Amino acid sequence: MARHRRGAAEWAALIDEWKQGGLDLPEFCRRRGLSRGTMQGWVYKTPLKRAIEATRRQGSGKPAGTSPEASPPSVAFLPVRFAEDVVPQRPCDHPAIEVILGGGRRVAVGPGFDEETLRRVVIALESGPC
Repeated sequence: MARHRRGAAEWAALIDEWKQGGLDLPEFCRRRGLSRGTMQGWVYKTPLKRAIEATRRQGSGKPAGTSPEASPPSVAFLPVRFAEDVVPQRPCDHPAIEVILGGGRRVAVGPGFDEETLRRVVIALESGPC
């Protein structure tokens, strides 16, 4: 997968979004698919923080050395798609079937299991280590 190199302006926007969103940094990075280490660098390392501040000054049209004012929060709307459950959830009126294999390995299946998948799992488990 190709890596996307972000500039200071993109990191500034991401940092603003993180600070306004209420998530901790690791969770924000996980949800956005960002490297936590890289994000931390842009948040805490002085040279990178300076690059972000310079970018913010350029974007606001203020001369260098002017302290940046708080910009209004940016609002982003993301598309939402609802999907139906593939397997409808229903109360289990039958206990699960438990298959005990050699070596004490156990496989438990409930009603409506796929027989072919179970067969392949048992064969794989019984065949030993790869």
